[in-house]
Amino acid sequence: MSSHRWRLGCRLSFSLKPRFLRCVGPVTATRRSFAFWLPLVAAGALYGATSATSLEHDGRATIAIAVLMGGWWLAEALPLAATALLPLAAFPLFGIASPAQAAAPYAHKLIFLFLGGFLIAAAMERWELHRRIALEALARVGSSPPKIVAAFMGVTAFLSLWVSNTATALMMLSIATSVLAVSEKKRENFGVCLVLGIAYAASIGGMGSLIGTPPNAILAAFVEQGGGNPISFSGWLGVGLPIAVVLLPICWCMLTKMVFPLDPKPLSGGAAHIERERRELGPMRSAERRVLVVFCLVAAAWCLRPWLHQAWPEYFGGLDDTVIAILGALVLFAIPSGVKSGGAVLDWKSAERIPWGVLLLFGGGLSLAAAITSTGVADLIGAQFTGLRGMHPTVLVTLVTWMIVFLTEITSNTATTAAFLPIFSAVADGVGIAPMVLLLPTTLAASCAFMMPVATPPNAIVFASGLVTMRQMFRAGFWLNLISIVVIVAWTSWVVL
Repeated sequence: MSSHRWRLGCRLSFSLKPRFLRCVGPVTATRRSFAFWLPLVAAGALYGATSATSLEHDGRATIAIAVLMGGWWLAEALPLAATALLPLAAFPLFGIASPAQAAAPYAHKLIFLFLGGFLIAAAMERWELHRRIALEALARVGSSPPKIVAAFMGVTAFLSLWVSNTATALMMLSIATSVLAVSEKKRENFGVCLVLGIAYAASIGGMGSLIGTPPNAILAAFVEQGGGNPISFSGWLGVGLPIAVVLLPICWCMLTKMVFPLDPKPLSGGAAHIERERRELGPMRSAERRVLVVFCLVAAAWCLRPWLHQAWPEYFGGLDDTVIAILGALVLFAIPSGVKSGGAVLDWKSAERIPWGVLLLFGGGLSLAAAITSTGVADLIGAQFTGLRGMHPTVLVTLVTWMIVFLTEITSNTATTAAFLPIFSAVADGVGIAPMVLLLPTTLAASCAFMMPVATPPNAIVFASGLVTMRQMFRAGFWLNLISIVVIVAWTSWVVL
């Protein structure tokens, strides 16, 4: 897997290796080979070991392929999106599903919801609307270090509801480093709090909306594919946004009051620099205004859709979140930008840069989940846990949340969610509880890895800035991990149980 490279205007650059290989040392051909072949051997061995079960060939093959995909995802032996293509080839070859059946989940409507969200975010990034929103908010907070950190975290979390966590963290770090460059050099802890606050707020904010981070959409698609009640955009806001609203101020308080206390004395230079950057943007351009209007209309339609269904079913009965997102993206492709160079607000060159691999990862996870259900593997897994029927659900929720939070410190949260949702759904059936009791904390916990630079792209981005050490990130992230576990367990127990 080739390294990914980001560059910032503040001359920051860094390289990310696959997570598993980053944890065990320098990348070598031996380690790459180990990460590739070990899951393959384990899959073959498991296929043979399950011959004594009640499963037919297709079920045993599904287990083997699930182990192979899970191993490659966790070790990133292949690019995540490449591993996600495995069902398209393996399921027809092993008689698990026809090519059409294997491919159908890759076109699930929630994948296109995320595509629409990506395209709208691409238009915002093309015209730097997200930067204007950030600077407008930051220019109003004054020069007290705790207030500056709070403003950066609040803006980062809000943008992460709509724009990818990675892009948000990159942009906000660029602004933060320029502020630090003109601020007092020796103000203790300010730089550490600022950059950690950005990283953590990007992950926390993404939990709040259905398109904020891939695990949320994977859960919604998995539930709908399994015949459960569809999770709408507004429905997820009621579940994920309260978690973000609770965790964000706790995170700010923990960083600025407990772990790295800040002096509230006004800071020289920082506020003036933000105001200067805001003025340099100039007046809002016509293209920015048009993107903002479309964005606001799409967000309003997502929130008002249930009411529109009830009020005018004859007109809006077929309207759903995916239709709204794609319609908004099409409008951006169609309306002119209003600038001299011409062209539409959103062009295909900008659209090409969206993370297409994430969409394939969605499809691969859903295709695998469908096979686990249709071949009887889910029933077999569930039967192994019937002995836990007497265990209180809160204990199970705590164990699952703890496991996922710390597992995602070294693995992709998207791949972890795709791999574990079908497993925990089967466990819930075996224990005799509603699947959402385990699926919701699994999804939320996948976004709560705060200790390690390799845990999330925002963590890696701020670590590469050189403004925070591994020890500092671990120290703050460990406590935030524990706090997030408590909040997720409490929220799940109140909402679902």
